[in-house]
Amino acid sequence: MKKIFTLLSAVLLSASTQAQVIGMIGDFTSWSADVVMTTTDNVNWTVTNQTFLISGGVKFRQDADWAVNFGSLDFPVGVGVQGGDNIPVPAGTFDVAFNSSTGAYTFTAVATGFDEIGFFGGFNTFGANEPMVTADGTQYTKLDFQFTAPDVKFRNTTTSSVFGGTAFPSGTAVLNGGNIPLTAGFYNVGFDKSTLGYAFQPVPVGIIGSAIPPYDWSVDVPMNSADGGVSFSLNGYAILDGVCKFRANQSWATNWGGVDFPVGVATAGAGDIPVAAGTYDISFNRVTGEYNFAVAGVEEIGQISAVAFPNPATDVVTFQVAASDFTIVLTDLSGKVISTSTNNTVDMSNLTAGTYVYKIISSTGFATGKLMKK
Repeated sequence: MKKIFTLLSAVLLSASTQAQVIGMIGDFTSWSADVVMTTTDNVNWTVTNQTFLISGGVKFRQDADWAVNFGSLDFPVGVGVQGGDNIPVPAGTFDVAFNSSTGAYTFTAVATGFDEIGFFGGFNTFGANEPMVTADGTQYTKLDFQFTAPDVKFRNTTTSSVFGGTAFPSGTAVLNGGNIPLTAGFYNVGFDKSTLGYAFQPVPVGIIGSAIPPYDWSVDVPMNSADGGVSFSLNGYAILDGVCKFRANQSWATNWGGVDFPVGVATAGAGDIPVAAGTYDISFNRVTGEYNFAVAGVEEIGQISAVAFPNPATDVVTFQVAASDFTIVLTDLSGKVISTSTNNTVDMSNLTAGTYVYKIISSTGFATGKLMKK
């Protein structure tokens, strides 16, 4: 019996001391993957020469799971706390250290020549370089930069060489060339140090949320801009009851939220905007923050008639809907989307017994109700 107890104790001790994995996740990975750190003692974790191409939030977490995560508002040195704020890390390359026992972390800047290539122009009266970042010393980028005035050039601060061009939004620069005829606006900027190729991409802004198809915060619906990425619009667009936000570059590094509907002023990093089901002409100005959900085509979008049968059901539910074009969205009671359908049937055969919510949205109105699965 004593041998069995000793063996069991050894097994339990081995399981309790099994090494976890610590990684970093944030805006630099679009919050979609962890950069795994290394350790020799399962306490002190490091990663060297980690490039953050954009400024934004970063957190440490265990086993790629949000159950154990650490953050703080301090940079470059701080102490992460469980469930804390995102760490504000600027674009650059850093050696990162993290202690999973105390939560202490440091970000030590690595000299990589990040300031070697930059641009200057009308936006700063052709003054100092606006630095760009690189992961390989060749391809340089600057994301979501506002040019408030026309014309721009690139400059290598190491050699003091200046490069210009004649084409916009993309082209090949030449040494001592003229001003690139950039127009004012928000752009993602790229420059190749080897080929001297350059490109200015207007920063995309979209809308995302539980009210926006596919209703699960997974896809940005792009909006249109005709003024260099200052004001955006999306006309005749159908949404559901729920919440949404505006964001740039399909990234949480730059996002806007608000509290008012249908008209309000969004602020950077604020909470979700509560919206009501309907079809709207949506507008947003990223400089002033003003947004508007104007009912499209009619004064108001009201409820439409919809009947579901059988209810309760065991497998397929059929809807009679007083509309020719519609989408049926089925969610659980927490709001998680279970399925969407553009025809008049919903298959519940694989769902567990309980209560579900359906939302029907069309260009002429909307309907909501509950379905019971037996």
